[in-house]
Amino acid sequence: MKSTSNIVPKLLGVLLLTGAVLKGWQLLTEPTANNDIWTNRAFLIFTVEFEISLGIWLLSGLFKKAAWLAALSCFSLFSFITLYKGLSGAESCGCFGSVHVNPWITLFAIDIPAVIALVIFRPKGKKLFDWPSIPRFATTVTIGLVILGITIPMLALNEPAKISSSYEVLEPGNWVGRKLPILEHIDIAKSLQEGTWVMLLYHHDCPDCVAAIPMYEQMAYDIKGNEDFLRITLIEVPPYCPDTGDENCLCTHGCLANTKEWLVTTPIVVLMTDGWVKETWEVKVPDLNTILEKLTSIVNRPGRFESYSEILAKNIQDVERRWI
Repeated sequence: MKSTSNIVPKLLGVLLLTGAVLKGWQLLTEPTANNDIWTNRAFLIFTVEFEISLGIWLLSGLFKKAAWLAALSCFSLFSFITLYKGLSGAESCGCFGSVHVNPWITLFAIDIPAVIALVIFRPKGKKLFDWPSIPRFATTVTIGLVILGITIPMLALNEPAKISSSYEVLEPGNWVGRKLPILEHIDIAKSLQEGTWVMLLYHHDCPDCVAAIPMYEQMAYDIKGNEDFLRITLIEVPPYCPDTGDENCLCTHGCLANTKEWLVTTPIVVLMTDGWVKETWEVKVPDLNTILEKLTSIVNRPGRFESYSEILAKNIQDVERRWI
């Protein structure tokens, strides 16, 4: 039992260092989307350094009771985070950088077993801090500080380019007032360059996207007959879904080219006219009223034009003459 209580922390230490190395390598070779806490570069650097520190501590065998408590707290937290990612439909737990592992596999094969092993094989003794010899303590601290001193500036100062031949980070917040940057990579680009469009960028396995698609299909139905001034398109971001979708859907379907990896958190909604972006909404998709209000604020001229909501309410077909 005593030997096992020593082995478990060391195995977890190796696991933490492995995850930190893989995440660190990903940060050095791939940019981050910075759309939420899970893709924020500063947060990811912090997690790498935290895992390195805890991994070294567990391998050193210093302050066994305190290290055990830290590891138990850490893997308990990891379990809740992985559970959240599993429930939210994430493809990867993010624990091992570019090596994608399903959150449910990580939860039931690593996190929960780690917590159970720590609970069963807890170190004996009442003292939280049992001071070791000074040379051993000084050696461990020195090694830890040297590693952190090298890795922190390395990760902080070597951020990869956001666009390359193999990947591109999409930043919809910077698109307003510009020609849609990804237009040339969309298969229905020619159609999108004429008229006013509401474009939903989605991943087929994104839960928020799955919830948004029916909403925008209904939106297309609601504005049926008024396509002269507003149309709806659904653009799928690769990897593609094998299902071809509903043939009776009134939305125009398109795809972002599978020529590179597109780093973006979906769903993204883009309002554009003749290929020029007028507004974007990230993650939280707008309803029809919000879109119509934005359109009205962009093109409505007092005394000459009705609001888009009024046009829809009256079902005016001949709206082309009112449009600039």
